Amino acid sequence: MSWMKKNVHISILLGACVLFAGYLLITDPGDITYTEIHIKHGDSLWSLGEQHRGKMSTDEWIQIVKLKNELTDAKIVAGKLLVIPVVGDQARPINTIEIARNEQ
Repeated sequence: MSWMKKNVHISILLGACVLFAGYLLITDPGDITYTEIHIKHGDSLWSLGEQHRGKMSTDEWIQIVKLKNELTDAKIVAGKLLVIPVVGDQARPINTIEIARNEQ
């Protein structure tokens, strides 16, 4: 205990690191894979997001879908294909697409 009193700055830094690591573990969405789904009548990005987003927020999930499908707005059309992210703990879909990443 006396070490902590003598090294207050180091103790604060270590505490901040532990809190940050805990935050990262709690907010990690898990592994993301992508799958194609057929849009059905009545589907919206919000309803699909609630079904497939996992731990990810609905807004974040929608932004990823819009980016991957090059959508300028949230309008989707029944009968079309939509590439969606499927997060970690969910059952693996049948048709998955692996997106290559440039890891350096």
